[in-house]
Amino acid sequence: MTQSFYTAAPEAHRSEDTLGAYRRFLIQRNGPGFVTRDENMKTFDPSLVRADLVIDNARFNRNYDRLRNTDISEEEMALLAFVKINAAEAYGVEVVTKAARRSRAELGVAADVQQIVVQEEQYHTRLLVGAAGHFEGLSIVSAWRPALSLRLIIGALVHIPTVIYHPVVLSAEIAGVHMFNWMLGRVKTLFRDQPAVRESMERRLIEVLIDEVGHVAFNRVLVGALGRSVARQLAKLIAWSNPTGREMQALGYGRSAVASIDKFDFCHLPDEVRRRAFFA
Repeated sequence: MTQSFYTAAPEAHRSEDTLGAYRRFLIQRNGPGFVTRDENMKTFDPSLVRADLVIDNARFNRNYDRLRNTDISEEEMALLAFVKINAAEAYGVEVVTKAARRSRAELGVAADVQQIVVQEEQYHTRLLVGAAGHFEGLSIVSAWRPALSLRLIIGALVHIPTVIYHPVVLSAEIAGVHMFNWMLGRVKTLFRDQPAVRESMERRLIEVLIDEVGHVAFNRVLVGALGRSVARQLAKLIAWSNPTGREMQALGYGRSAVASIDKFDFCHLPDEVRRRAFFA
């Protein structure tokens, strides 16, 4: 059977086995405190890889908070999108998981996996923000904070029934995979004259994509056929409402790209991602 985000997930009586296998995969992949991941990324340490492009630090941090200056180079716009693209998802997963802690004892293996997923989202933010260090004199001075409207939406997710919550999360994960995969293609083009930086940014995106495919698999196990169908359609709306929307649109991630999400699937991902990711 062709692997797909939308085909049937493992049956209920096998789900604990699947979740257990995923938990073992995560523990081996990340290592304690993500030490294994950090060791694998040492080659791309910002102190070893420097870009020739100069970016104004004050302007970059203003735009990191809220995009104010659009008359900047495509490379700078791409870097802004790169360092911000995962922030909203990490924030949302953390908020919702904290609210669910009171019921964690009832969730079994899924609760353990969810905790690691939260840690991976936080790691993604650190991994992507780390790319800013390749540019001389550039440093992000404060943590990104979502706008009030987004905080209200995420806060509302805490109170929705589980039967609705998991399809929404699945759609967000699929939208994230689509955006990261699209960004991977743009990085190859925009930073072609900065090969070492380009390779570092590609490697960071590949690592995130591998994790996000696992997150899709995890949430697939927790929803039925209707939930997967809902997620397929809702992913478009979530991608379009991403807080990096203006940066992504400036780079070409427009309505036609978003409209293709319902046709986007596991088979469209790079070979390395499909080979190394956990998917069920």
